[in-house]
Amino acid sequence: MKLIKKSELKNYPKVKRTKVGLYLQSGVEILDLAGPMEVFAYAGYEVVTISKTKEPIYAQGILTVIPDYDLSDAPEVDILVFFGGNAMLPSKDQELIDWIKSLKETKYHFSVCSGALILAASGVLDGKQATTFRYTLDILEKEYPKVEVIRGARYVDNGKVVTTAGVSAGIDGALHMVAKLEGLETAAETAFYMEYDWIPNKGIAYKEDNPYIHMKDTATLKKYEGDYISDSGKTFTLKFIGKNEELFLEKDKKQYPIFYINKNKFLTSHASHLITFKRDKNNQIIGFETTEYKEIFNKQ
Repeated sequence: MKLIKKSELKNYPKVKRTKVGLYLQSGVEILDLAGPMEVFAYAGYEVVTISKTKEPIYAQGILTVIPDYDLSDAPEVDILVFFGGNAMLPSKDQELIDWIKSLKETKYHFSVCSGALILAASGVLDGKQATTFRYTLDILEKEYPKVEVIRGARYVDNGKVVTTAGVSAGIDGALHMVAKLEGLETAAETAFYMEYDWIPNKGIAYKEDNPYIHMKDTATLKKYEGDYISDSGKTFTLKFIGKNEELFLEKDKKQYPIFYINKNKFLTSHASHLITFKRDKNNQIIGFETTEYKEIFNKQ
């Protein structure tokens, strides 16, 4: 590795990190906020908090948060996020709505829970599909007829706008956002680090940048089938089950789904372990190793 002198740093370009702005209103739901915040932070994004003023925010009347910025000095961000928890009030705040409309550099809008009401009020959801907290679906549908409300979805991706269902669904939506922007591997490693029980592709993905395109591909998944044995005698069998369109790992007479991340990496169920496949010089699969066992399993 080449060492660089401090005086030489000016000759190297700065890496621009994706900036995420989290808008907070008093009463914001703690998990709505905390879940996606951790996902975006672990993924390496720069995360800032914004509110109408810099007065303390009381999340669910429990947690006190001091916003980094208010509407007068908030920076432009790449991803602008809104959360549930008393979201009806900011959705009727014309100053906030005008501020959202004034932003020119926002690349993506993202909402969790009833935060979708704020996006709807600003016109961001006009002509788009969206979901929200189960107890807000009827309100969204009644008050914003230009929005096609989707029920029963964990998240809905319109390309530049992602809305999620309530509370914990924000974590799934944020992992989906990371998957589409940074790739499935980064999202999987984030879920693994968080020890979050992530099942990829459980929402409505956008066709043009769907990160899960190979997850259900029969021809791709069948290439991994077979028996794998370690030097200590442990045996795993990988089997593709057509009706599920998934690859399963058989262990101790039990089957566990594993999820395709890329051609050399899979995520086990409950995001408990990562599986890395080994290939020979002809690109043929010869085995794998996992974060669970400190040994290589050779394909028979």
